[in-house]
Amino acid sequence: MSLLNFKLITPEKVVFEKKVSQVTLPTMDGEITILPNHIPLVAELVPGVAMLKENNRTEDVAVSGGFIQVDSKGNITVLADTAERGEDLNLKDIEQAKARAEQVMRESARGDDEAFARAAAELERELARYRVAHKYKTVSSKPRVDMGPDSGLTDDTGPV
Repeated sequence: MSLLNFKLITPEKVVFEKKVSQVTLPTMDGEITILPNHIPLVAELVPGVAMLKENNRTEDVAVSGGFIQVDSKGNITVLADTAERGEDLNLKDIEQAKARAEQVMRESARGDDEAFARAAAELERELARYRVAHKYKTVSSKPRVDMGPDSGLTDDTGPV
């Protein structure tokens, strides 16, 4: 089986570098799934859930804006503003941040377009984080992509 070379990078570090069988990423045009032999592509990453698959193992990662590059050799590079795994997320903190963003949206709905847009973007990011955290908490026994010392995944907590 042919594998893809996947690398997820934030401004702080390489978060994930691994061979995977499939990657689904959120873009401006909707979710795209990248399989081996995908055509070269450059796309804008939007806040959402990146789903990485390696055989029957999966790993969901909450990502925010950035860019995606797929080359003709099976290399996928994602440059993301932030990336967080489910095990690093706290549902209570996310719910509080979501409530704050919703409050700002309500307060700025009839006036400050810039504040409303920032709050809407923050809400979108928190919803992606919530989906990843909730899935991790409810399905934590599900096999995931290897997170051992050689997996390329970090043990840091919080946004990266």
